[in-house]
Amino acid sequence: MTHSAPRPATRADLPGILAIYNASIPAHMSTADLSPQQLPARQAWWDQRDHATRPVLVMEESGRVIAWGAFTNFKDRAAYAPTAEVSVYVDPSAVGRGVGRTMLDALLARTTECGIDRVIALCFAHNEASVRLFGSRGFSEWGRIPDACDMHGVRRTVVMLGKITPLLHS
Repeated sequence: MTHSAPRPATRADLPGILAIYNASIPAHMSTADLSPQQLPARQAWWDQRDHATRPVLVMEESGRVIAWGAFTNFKDRAAYAPTAEVSVYVDPSAVGRGVGRTMLDALLARTTECGIDRVIALCFAHNEASVRLFGSRGFSEWGRIPDACDMHGVRRTVVMLGKITPLLHS
């Protein structure tokens, strides 16, 4: 099947975004949430962001959202504005087909227009596929938080991966 190129998400995409996010929770590979989110929480997440500098992108296949990615503030204090966290989530049906790589590339291509020159990805150390994905795009390890998360009695280490991107000043 052919998927669409990444495009800016709309509020109408939130159910698909939420479904992919919630599908990732039981595997304990890509989020520290332990229970599914509800649509009102995802709507608040949508409403509280500056979409010009912290975009959400989606990819579709046959009219269904199969991946999403977003920049979020690393910290909400103004001086941290050039630094953003990147997240990429892929529907289980689309894993292993290059969708995550395409999404990450689309987000990284927007760093200059978003005023971002430091991109951070937080990955669980045991999520080797995500660590490899970010590494393939020039991210390197900037730190580790040993046993940072308690995933139903299993402690998981978080790896901070980072990339410096050129910020073109006018």
